Amino acid sequence: MNNEKIIWDFFKEAGLNDFGIAGLIGNLYAESGLNPKNLQQTYEKKLNMSDEEYTNAVDNGTYTNFVHDQAGYGLAQWTYWSLKDDLLDFCKEKNKSVGDLQTQLEFLEKQLSTKYSAVWKTLKNAKNVLEASNAVLLKFERPADQSISAQLKRASYGQSYYNKYASNKTTTTIKPIVNTITKEDGKMKYSEKNKPLVCMQTQNPC
Repeated sequence: MNNEKIIWDFFKEAGLNDFGIAGLIGNLYAESGLNPKNLQQTYEKKLNMSDEEYTNAVDNGTYTNFVHDQAGYGLAQWTYWSLKDDLLDFCKEKNKSVGDLQTQLEFLEKQLSTKYSAVWKTLKNAKNVLEASNAVLLKFERPADQSISAQLKRASYGQSYYNKYASNKTTTTIKPIVNTITKEDGKMKYSEKNKPLVCMQTQNPC
C-alpha cells in the first residue's frame, strides 16, 4: 500500500471527511512529497546528508541537533524546535524511528486535534477541498508563500486525491482570480475581482 492510501485511510478512521482528508494530504504533498523521512532540501546540502542518512543518524544518536537545527523534517516539515522536540519524544516513547510513517500520522493527529482544534474541526466538516486546504495552509503550515496562487496550487493537489479516493465524489472546479474590465467616465479601467475559488457543480453552471 502506498503512502497516500495509508494516510487517507488513517485520517478516514480518525473522523475527517473526504474534503478534509484531501485538503490535508494536498498540503502534506506540497511540504514533503508524502515522504515521512523527508529532510528539507537546503539542509541536505548544508548537512551533507540524505533523507535516510539524517533519519538514521537521529535514530542512533550520532546526530544530536535534530531539535535545534531549524531543518524542516517529515510529512509536515516540522521546523520549529518545540515541535521537533515533541515529535522526537513521541517517537522515542513508542520506540519507533523518527521517520516512521504511522508514528508521524499519530503525532500529527494528536497535534491537530489538541493544539490546532479549529483546523481539526474544519477538516471534519469541510464543504469543499479548498476550504480544508486553506485551513491547513493558513492556520497550520503557514509557509512564507500564502498567496492566492499558492492556495490554488495546494488545493489542486488535494483535489487530485479527492478525485482518486473519495467515496461520494462531488464534481468541483477550482477557479482562479480573474481580471475584469469596467468602464468609468468613458475610460476603460482594469480591476481585479475575486470570483469564487470553488464552484460546486449543480444543475446550474457557475
